[in-house]
Amino acid sequence: MDALLLQVLLWLGLIFFFWFLHDGVSAAEPDADLYAPHPPPPQTPIRPQYDQPEKLFEAIGSYQDARIYRYAIINGLRYQFDHVCPADSAIPLQEGERYVKPGLVYVRDIKSA
Repeated sequence: MDALLLQVLLWLGLIFFFWFLHDGVSAAEPDADLYAPHPPPPQTPIRPQYDQPEKLFEAIGSYQDARIYRYAIINGLRYQFDHVCPADSAIPLQEGERYVKPGLVYVRDIKSA
């Protein structure tokens, strides 16, 4: 009978130990996220440098006291006005687009190719 009582006490002690260990690990889990790798923050696209047109043709309007021209020759290639993109919007340019002060976006004119 004494051996049975000792064995029951040992089993209860072991169960209490595992229960205590489980509570300790559960309480520590939120701290584990501190050491987990985090994805890098998204990078804000940087506005490209302004392009300097060599020639401008066919005035069609104005934006911020600057004339908007339908066509522009930049680096020997012909581009057509597409849209206005203010400098503070930081939207990246697509391939074939050029950025002219004060925020005019010109696209490659395929008709002239």
